Amino acid sequence: MHKTNAKKQKPFLQSIYKIPGDDQRFYGTFTTSTNGLMGSAICSFSLKDIQASFNGKFKEQATSSSAWLPVLSSRVPEPRPGTCVDDTETLPDTVLNFIRSHPLMDSAVMHEHEKPVYFKRDLFFTRLVVDRIKVDIGGEIVEYTVYYAGTRFNSIKDDGRVHKIVEWIKLNEESSSSILLDVFDITPGEPIQVMEISKVHKALYVASDNRVKQIDLVMCNRRYDNCLRCVHDPYCGWDKESNVCKPYAPGLLQDVSNSTGHICDSSIVKKKMVVTWGQSLHLGCFLKMPAVLSSQTITWYHYSKEKGKYKIVFRPDKYIETSEHGLVIIAVTVTDAGRYDCWMGGSLLCSYNITVDANRCSPPAKSNDYQKIYSDWCHEFEKYKSAMKTWERKQAVSIISSRTILKSDFEIYFRSNVRRDRTTVIRTAIRMRSTGP
Repeated sequence: MHKTNAKKQKPFLQSIYKIPGDDQRFYGTFTTSTNGLMGSAICSFSLKDIQASFNGKFKEQATSSSAWLPVLSSRVPEPRPGTCVDDTETLPDTVLNFIRSHPLMDSAVMHEHEKPVYFKRDLFFTRLVVDRIKVDIGGEIVEYTVYYAGTRFNSIKDDGRVHKIVEWIKLNEESSSSILLDVFDITPGEPIQVMEISKVHKALYVASDNRVKQIDLVMCNRRYDNCLRCVHDPYCGWDKESNVCKPYAPGLLQDVSNSTGHICDSSIVKKKMVVTWGQSLHLGCFLKMPAVLSSQTITWYHYSKEKGKYKIVFRPDKYIETSEHGLVIIAVTVTDAGRYDCWMGGSLLCSYNITVDANRCSPPAKSNDYQKIYSDWCHEFEKYKSAMKTWERKQAVSIISSRTILKSDFEIYFRSNVRRDRTTVIRTAIRMRSTGP
């Protein structure tokens, strides 16, 4: 990090990574002290800039109370400290003493593009791996750098997470930009100790003290269920014909840098709903809001015939915001009909067209009408409860009566048959006696 920041709070280097085959730059994660304002940064450094710093002036402090000042070139001994020599045993004492007393260089090594790749407050990035991919966008090859930063130590809820960040170089500019793409809960409650990337298996391997997990680098349809998130991932592209996020191939929609604001307009979820006057209505774009979007500003707009377009202002008696940034409309009336759009920043997430069927339940015009309707419903409800209790009593009596009737019928049948059999026997005996042998 830059030397002026070091005076305020010393950064601690936590992890270094070099992409295999790239000998021009390396990447690191830095964290601040836990005693003050906590935060983390991911930085990239060019070996050319590091070499330039070591070829620059040395820094020295004459006494403990003196300021740190650059050393004049005429006072630097030969051979210059830091240069390669055939035999270090031949170095004169003046060089060795200079090295001991001048451990610092005057110029700091700046981040590549003069700023961190990504920084975040209240979070500790302590493990880092980096992947670089090239994508064919309309015949133009665009390069993206994807960072996977593991967390630990800050708090239990942050332990075991991997933050996925993508960086790109702006066209016709020397500066870079980056965005947070996703957050993975890999080893919940356990700090991440080791991370490695396998280009062969296209996988990220993450280990804590007790677990080792493999995560695919390309998880398009398993992570993104809408166009807006899909097109920002350089591994993925949105198929507007099937409305599915797929591994990127030419012809699929992709806009990592968010330079084409309306690229997903044709894939926006647009629903039509018919609702009854007086019911409450829930509108939403996510079944569950992704953690990576939780800090984004979500805004709802209503397009009505009377007011035109206006921003929804949440209030408990009419408009309620859900935990997933959805919209609940209380007691819908005719004036609530129209289109509702949900925006995240400058991007449209979803759209609803609402029709209110007022004929199925005409709205009362006066307060007395409301009271009458309320009274009528209360009366109907009491009638329903009374009818329900009567039916339950009849059912109970009917079951008991049925059991009693069955028992009585059996006894009557048994007795009548016994009596009939006795009469038949007596009559047969009298007949036999009267006729004789």
